[in-house]
Amino acid sequence: MTIDPHSIASSWLAAFASAVDAADIDALVGLFLPDGWLRDLLVSTWDNRSLEGREKIRDFLSSTLPAAQLTSIKLNETTYLIPRVTFIGQIQTSDVDFAFTFECARGHGQGYVRLLPDADGNHKAFTVLLMLSDLHGHEENRTLLLRDDLTGLPGRNMQNEFDEWVTHVETKPYALVVGAAQTGLQVAARFKQMNIPTLVIERNARPGDVWRKRYPSLTLHTPRRHHSLLYHSYPTNWPEYTGRDKLAGWLDQYAVSQDLVIWTSTTLQPHPKYDAEKHEWDVTVVRNGTEVKLRPAHIVLATGTLGAANIPDIPGQDVFRGTTLHSTVYDGPKPHVGKRVVVIGAGNSSIDICQDLVLHGAESVTMVQRSSTCVTSRDFISVFLREGWPEDIPLEVSDLRWASIPIGLQKKMSIASQDFMWESQKELHDKLRKGGVQLNMGPEGEGLYIMTLGRLGGFWQDKGGAELIADGRIKVKSGVSPDYFTEAGIVFNDGTELPADVVIYATGYVQIKESNRALFGDDVIERTKPVYGLDEEGELRGSYRPSGHPGLWFATGDFFISRFMSKILALQLKAIQLGLIEASA
Repeated sequence: MTIDPHSIASSWLAAFASAVDAADIDALVGLFLPDGWLRDLLVSTWDNRSLEGREKIRDFLSSTLPAAQLTSIKLNETTYLIPRVTFIGQIQTSDVDFAFTFECARGHGQGYVRLLPDADGNHKAFTVLLMLSDLHGHEENRTLLLRDDLTGLPGRNMQNEFDEWVTHVETKPYALVVGAAQTGLQVAARFKQMNIPTLVIERNARPGDVWRKRYPSLTLHTPRRHHSLLYHSYPTNWPEYTGRDKLAGWLDQYAVSQDLVIWTSTTLQPHPKYDAEKHEWDVTVVRNGTEVKLRPAHIVLATGTLGAANIPDIPGQDVFRGTTLHSTVYDGPKPHVGKRVVVIGAGNSSIDICQDLVLHGAESVTMVQRSSTCVTSRDFISVFLREGWPEDIPLEVSDLRWASIPIGLQKKMSIASQDFMWESQKELHDKLRKGGVQLNMGPEGEGLYIMTLGRLGGFWQDKGGAELIADGRIKVKSGVSPDYFTEAGIVFNDGTELPADVVIYATGYVQIKESNRALFGDDVIERTKPVYGLDEEGELRGSYRPSGHPGLWFATGDFFISRFMSKILALQLKAIQLGLIEASA
């Protein structure tokens, strides 16, 4: 049967607009499948919400719809967003998906809908995204210029305008972003386009230095389209997987091209004080050895979802005659040629380092796997991500489509697909089991991608390490934990001992909230909510939403998350700046 997506989308949207106009909650809810989802980003509340099922959607809309004031609901007829028929592989069915625009009490909005036929063949909503896209009168600038409407006027001195902007930002930043890697830079770029005066501080000498200090063989595990930066796609001849130094250089260039105001070699000093009456922070930073006082209204911590190195306290390190180091300071295989190396941990860093050492002359390499690991091939994940972010579709369109699928729904579909995921990875897993690796598909069977949003560890994407494990070149000691060091090695809790010249801790990182505790103090940090992982609705906890302490925000996640959610964060700060939201937690 031929499906006319435009007709189906138009019919559903007309019914949706009519129900909204009449404030008919029953009619609205009836447009959803019984197990449908509504994701609302700042339209009905100043928060990110995901509601599953008609009952929860009904309760949410009953309390929020009147104040939201949705009007002018129209099908989006622009290229790439017109109605289309696609296929949802995880539930093996075709859907009609489309975008629409609307106005609401707070500003301009955009929506995205996926329709599936119900038991009677009527198309109902499987997912609906409602997203605030701009505040009335404070729309995001289309160019790097501070005034889009002044572009190209004769006699205009754009450099003077930029210099004046820099002086303004450095004198009185409204937002202080801490960290100049991909998250901090994308947040700052978005803030600039929203006319939010933003100063970025970075403790290293250059933006991206946090990447330059990682191990030399490090390469991003996702295709380039997925890890593109906001407003700034890679050249067409860019490598599919970006290496450490190439990414660092691109971040450095990005900061310049996006006209960001950045102080490098600058550190935030301990215990900033928040003035609850003035709604601003009393901050001291040290820039190139000189103290500078600042009073921003907001501090955005973009210091890395994975914070400081997590180094286990194993007795006997003082008697060990060899070398111990954390993966964060592993600087390549050269110092370890001809040595016996034990790598503790079985995540991405561990397998990368083990592979690097084996291929470059270590005498022996043993991976210590304390508990089972979720392992999926990089090629498998890349196919999945290329489908989500194809090269021939504008990045903002792909981001919108991906964000329109609530994370909680993605998790449910992944759990339902775990048999397929096990089968798809059978050849890879057989090699790993041959070498003694214990495997899982996540705590709930949700797979590697969802684990990156919820756990930050316990997984790796394989790009050749399994072959080295299967042939014994990387040895695996599984199901044990280090107990204590001896002079010549390390003893495990099963009583066995491994001789070692080098022990590398690939044991992960302290979570961002805890790694900033000493900087902000217990009084501030104890007021903040849990950060990262998923809440009960499947939204990211404590990130790009109020932290629990006024004026303090966390920006976390991968390139897509910070690229897309930077707009959500910017809208909240702009609304506070305009007095639309109280400057409270």
